[in-house]
Amino acid sequence: MVEILTRLPPKSLLRFRSASKSICSCIDSPGFIRMHTSRSPQRILLTHVIRREHKKEYGVASFYTLHAEDQLPLCGYKDITPVKFPRRNVNIVGSCNGILLLYENGVISLWNPSIMRQLTLPYCPLRRCSGEMAIGLGFDPMTDDHKVVSIPAYGNGNGESSFVYTIKTGAWHTIASRMPLYDDVKSTTSYLNGVLHWVVGHSLPNSEKRQLCYNIMTFDLSSHVFGMIALPKPSWPIHQVTTIQGSVAVISMEKLFDDSWIWVRRDADASWSVIFKSKTNQIQAGVKTVLGLTNNGDLLLETYFQGLQVYNPKKRSRSSLVNFNDDSFLFDMDTFVESLQLLHMGTACKVNHLFLQETKRK
Repeated sequence: MVEILTRLPPKSLLRFRSASKSICSCIDSPGFIRMHTSRSPQRILLTHVIRREHKKEYGVASFYTLHAEDQLPLCGYKDITPVKFPRRNVNIVGSCNGILLLYENGVISLWNPSIMRQLTLPYCPLRRCSGEMAIGLGFDPMTDDHKVVSIPAYGNGNGESSFVYTIKTGAWHTIASRMPLYDDVKSTTSYLNGVLHWVVGHSLPNSEKRQLCYNIMTFDLSSHVFGMIALPKPSWPIHQVTTIQGSVAVISMEKLFDDSWIWVRRDADASWSVIFKSKTNQIQAGVKTVLGLTNNGDLLLETYFQGLQVYNPKKRSRSSLVNFNDDSFLFDMDTFVESLQLLHMGTACKVNHLFLQETKRK
């Protein structure tokens, strides 16, 4: 029975909890939730931005849709409805195990759209101390706990502290580990195997004009220790860190909107290798972000001027994703899995933001 249940979608499992006490106890157990999450297939969360002239009509600035990897919108969005959120305007800054990290006007919250549960975090102490912060969400396999980490967005040269929030304790804690020195955070957070990753920049000493050097700063969610990973040569500017096929990957460009190289770091020997090179005159733009598709090894690229494209490395072919409608355009992407995480945390939210259908009827 467990083998069957752990392969079902969360909405079905929520209904089946009413079948019997034994089934409810099974589905509610931490071991079952953990197994179900690990077996859920990777999906793609797409961000759509409403065009300026239609924002008042829709009442939102953006919306999101969720897709299976083999059902990306190359032709249209048949039977696809926007993902529901506890409020109309949200800003997603991270994702891990089916939990979305939301940050808006200083308020940090966790949202699982699969089971419609939200957990609002207490005010982060870093916000009071230094204002702007970069935050990331990850999972600590040692304590079986999800954690949110907050670091200063614009450097730590004045001795700013960093903080970690653990769901099990429900509180922020100061991180004792010393952070490497940096001037600012250049990327959103990427999570892989119990470790958070940021691209950070710092000024080179003894240089006549300000020159930035780029590195990857890491934070181990089990030991709470920061670290640094040197980036590959040539030392081009890097503004994005992600994961491809279970490895850390970065995108480097000699100049903004210029030729792009995608590097992957192999853990076995800590070496970097180039898996993709794009010439600006080939795709008319540099690559902004990239995601690795698990079902066939294709890459999902976000370019600066040509939108989102599926790239097949073997055939060297590209297929463009289409917009949801004429009133919006594709803007960003992230990976996502449907899960039961937060089942016993936070509050259940009933939302019915069917604004796209309502606007269409009007």
